[in-house]
Amino acid sequence: MDASHVAVDDITRNGAPLHVRSIRPDDKARLAAFHQRLSAESVYFRFFEFKGELSPSDLRYLTELDFEKRVALVATLDAQPDAPIVGVARFDILPDRAGAPRRAELGIVVEDAHQGRGIGTILLKYLLAIAHDKGVAEVTAEVLPQNTKMLELVARSGVPVERSLEEGVIRLQL
Repeated sequence: MDASHVAVDDITRNGAPLHVRSIRPDDKARLAAFHQRLSAESVYFRFFEFKGELSPSDLRYLTELDFEKRVALVATLDAQPDAPIVGVARFDILPDRAGAPRRAELGIVVEDAHQGRGIGTILLKYLLAIAHDKGVAEVTAEVLPQNTKMLELVARSGVPVERSLEEGVIRLQL
C-alpha cells in the first residue's frame, strides 16, 4: 500500500460510509478546523497538554510528511476533497536501535461527535497495514490511564498488545 496515496472507503459500526485517505499539505485549514471541534479532553489525551489551536508550525509538521518515516491518514464522511476531517491517525518511525526491530509511535484522535462509531478502529487497521508494509515490527502508543476509549480501541483491535505503566502513562506495544 502506497502510504502517500491511500484512498479507501469503509463502513463505520453504525453503517455510515467513511473515507480514509492520506493527509495532504492542503489539509492545513481542515486540520485546524478539526482541532477546534475537539473537546479539551480529547486534545489533552492526544497531546498530553492543552493546545487551544494548532500553530502554523504545528500544521506544517502534521500535514507535510515524507510518508516513509512519518505517515498520517485522515477520515472523512465522504470522498469529496474538501470534506471535513473527523479523525486522524499517524505514526512516526522511531530511530533505529542496533539489533532492535523497527518501531513506530502511534497517535489517533477522533472528533468527539463521531467517537464510538469505529472510526478509530478503521484508521488503526489501515495504519497498521502501512506500518507492516514498511517493515515496522512494533507499534507503540503512550496513553493516559483516563483515556479509556483509546485503551478499549486497542484492546478490541485483535492485535496482540502488551501493556506497561511508566511514570503514570500506559505504554502499549502492538
